Amino acid sequence: MTSKTSSKQRGVASIEFPFIVVGSLVIVFGLVSIYRLMYTQTRLDSTAFMLADIVARTFDDKELNPAIASDGRSYAQFTARELLTIARRTLPMGIAPENVGLKLEMLRQNSASGDIEQLPPLIDGANCIVSSSIKNFSGLAPQSERDEKALKGRTATLVQATICVENPFSLDSQFEFIGLVLPNRLTSKALMIGGRYAL
Repeated sequence: MTSKTSSKQRGVASIEFPFIVVGSLVIVFGLVSIYRLMYTQTRLDSTAFMLADIVARTFDDKELNPAIASDGRSYAQFTARELLTIARRTLPMGIAPENVGLKLEMLRQNSASGDIEQLPPLIDGANCIVSSSIKNFSGLAPQSERDEKALKGRTATLVQATICVENPFSLDSQFEFIGLVLPNRLTSKALMIGGRYAL
């Protein structure tokens, strides 16, 4: 009687063991994939913030050349290629450089007419689809209350940087057989108020 019971238990254990192993592997690989997704998105967010901060701190309306800016590749202080190179260096290893894209939008007050205008965006790399234009955030730009005549009532410049990555994960990191498919595109946006007012 005892030998029959123990042999049945061994049989049950040998049937359950593969299910436990497969279940454990699915959990481990799923956690690793979710960690990679969260880590990559965090790095993307910090990169977008850094680029928006760089432009907001250094952009000067007095040095803007409309003829240069209209090509969609450069302003006087920086080019889209330079900003994209910085972005590629700060993203995690393993992301192909050609899969990274940048779109930089700026909203400023025209010093001559006083109207709020959007500058031609800087675009380079992979195609970044922006869900909301910078014009939707025009109400966030503060107006100067300084006593200087040149600054009083002037509206600050807004800078929006959008970074996108196509195919951020290799195919071997996508576990379709368990229903866990990582996204084919990651996007992050950062909006900053410029450090200088239009003069």
